[in-house]
Amino acid sequence: MFSHPRMIEEMLREFIAERWVETLDFSTLERVNADFVTEGLKGREGDLIWKLRRRDGRAVYLYLMVEFQSKVDRFMAVRLMGYESLLYQELITRSELSSDGRLPLILPIVLYNGVAEWSAPTDLAELIDVVEPELEPYLPRLRYKVIDEGSYSAEELRRRESLPALLFWFEKNRKREDLQWGVQGLVQRLDKPEDAGLRRAFMVWVTRVLPGGRKVVEQIPEVLGLEEFQDMLEKTVLEWNEELREEGRQEGLREGLQKGLQKGEAKLLIRQLELKFGPLDEETRNRVLAAEPDRLLEWGERILKAPSLADLFGD
Repeated sequence: MFSHPRMIEEMLREFIAERWVETLDFSTLERVNADFVTEGLKGREGDLIWKLRRRDGRAVYLYLMVEFQSKVDRFMAVRLMGYESLLYQELITRSELSSDGRLPLILPIVLYNGVAEWSAPTDLAELIDVVEPELEPYLPRLRYKVIDEGSYSAEELRRRESLPALLFWFEKNRKREDLQWGVQGLVQRLDKPEDAGLRRAFMVWVTRVLPGGRKVVEQIPEVLGLEEFQDMLEKTVLEWNEELREEGRQEGLREGLQKGLQKGEAKLLIRQLELKFGPLDEETRNRVLAAEPDRLLEWGERILKAPSLADLFGD
């Protein structure tokens, strides 16, 4: 989905939202093809490289490298330095320079969807040991931006208007049955003829990622109309919700069985205690009935040698 210019523009405007974003001319967004970069970058299929001009028309390009990550990589800055170096070497070879011979700026962005909060240093200099203060000017500098999906609550994402926000919201709601709101949001945001490509991209994502996606990608039309898009989404969500309900029923059965076994073990232990120590008071009976399985097993082993209830319970 981030191979579509609209997703890149809305991601920058809403999730970076710094003043320099407004200096960019998003109508000039152009994705850099794989044959443009060196062999060292061709194998990185998850990365996307874009270029665009500033609004003042200067021949300065901004390259966006979107790095998809599911786990925190402490040395992400080192990796990105390697990718930038390869890209700069290619730009020099192709004479892709400004009028005064300078290289264009490269802005690395890490789009992160892991569970743990992003904790890696976002500046390469933070990873390098400096033995003398006088050596600090020689530290290599590379900073990157992180968009951490997990740092936004579902409620906050729901209040936002962009497609990336809606995508992140879907990711947070995979185990909830309120996806109908998300379906309507997609239909409202992708209602124009020029949105056909993004409609199919979202449908492919739903098919591959959400548990209810049952359709083969090849069965999704290349040109997906709005009504057909809405119909396919709603059917997928219905299938997904039914699957969730079935999983819930199965989980309930498993929990019920576990509780039944636990209750039976507690009653058996009470019977054994009464045979050895005589009738139990209400407090002791309730203590045994409320105990966890591991504690019941421990008491069941102690009963063979414990001379009293106090010794058995460890009081």
